[in-house]
Amino acid sequence: MEEVGTIFILYLIGTGFLVAEIFIPSHGILGLAGLGVFAAAIYMTFRQSETAGYIALLASLVFLPTMAVMAIKYWHRTPIGKKISPPNPVLTAADTGDWEARLSPYLGKVGKSLSPLRPVGTCEFDGQRLECIAEMGMIERDRLVKAVAVRGRNLAVTPVDDEPQAS
Repeated sequence: MEEVGTIFILYLIGTGFLVAEIFIPSHGILGLAGLGVFAAAIYMTFRQSETAGYIALLASLVFLPTMAVMAIKYWHRTPIGKKISPPNPVLTAADTGDWEARLSPYLGKVGKSLSPLRPVGTCEFDGQRLECIAEMGMIERDRLVKAVAVRGRNLAVTPVDDEPQAS
């Protein structure tokens, strides 16, 4: 009967190590120690009874992955999880910059590609160097381009003519 108590304590210690792995940065050492203690407890359970050993092994094979998935899925919702890992901030236009407002004055204007657009490159509009994206295909360097849309942080452009322009 004494051995049953020891086995139970080993399961508790193994669980304690696995839970401590969440809170203490140990680079997996606590997790490995917890799994090792679980293995020792299962071994001792097999020594006690083969049937009990198989039941303990099966229960551990179900319990450990289930607890890992639950911890990953629900940890951030617990009070401690909320303090340790706060939610990501919601970015506003002031945080990210209002690219639509910055780039919309260039819509419809003609500029020059300073680098090949494959599909992203640099163009010059009214003396300003802007990152642009080719609306379709690739655009070679030193071509006249027309700004047609704002795509995220880039100005979408199309070629105006088929002849390269002199620098």
